[in-house]
Amino acid sequence: MKIMSYNISWCKQEKTDWLVGHQDVDAFVVPECGNRENIIVPNGFRFFWMGEYATKGLGVFVRDGHKCELANWYDKDLRYALPVIIDDKYLLLAIWPTKKERTDSYINICLSILNAYEGHINRYPTIIIGDYNIISNRKDSLPIFQWMTEHNLKSAHHTYYKEEIGKEQRQTYYHQFKETAPFFIDFAFTNIDVKDYKLYTWDESKRMSDHVPLMVKI
Repeated sequence: MKIMSYNISWCKQEKTDWLVGHQDVDAFVVPECGNRENIIVPNGFRFFWMGEYATKGLGVFVRDGHKCELANWYDKDLRYALPVIIDDKYLLLAIWPTKKERTDSYINICLSILNAYEGHINRYPTIIIGDYNIISNRKDSLPIFQWMTEHNLKSAHHTYYKEEIGKEQRQTYYHQFKETAPFFIDFAFTNIDVKDYKLYTWDESKRMSDHVPLMVKI
């Protein structure tokens, strides 16, 4: 199964069309995705969405051929995270910690999601994927990486490319679309063997977003 994550930076139909046009990908995690009233979900997909703004939420597309459902233990108060059970076996936890108030911390929001779903993460073959909004080389991000290590979850990128967290050769995000302001903030952590991984270049994704897509095969 292949899963792609891509923060599309303001939702437009051509961006979601570009994503789902990847015929060999089974599921897509899409931060900054519009709801069904703002995008056309193509035939052949199940679509899950949550958010406070109709044009800017968290979307998950799963291609037909896979059984999928939003977990019945899903907590709507945990914004933004979508736990989707695929094929009665895998937990796809789509994640996009997003501030509601200036006093919120991306780190604390992320930890609240992880702690709330801890039992399910431990029970399932799990992939936690999306825009984490935490910077890999900042010390205040360490609690997230420590949590993952303590729960036997490894970063697909760093495992596949044999890089240390915080010492990445390429980045996933270009602040304000500036090549001079790159950061690594998009991750896929999993307790499943990674069969393949790809971090796209900015040009490969047509620079449609200030992020680049990442793809994991498990």
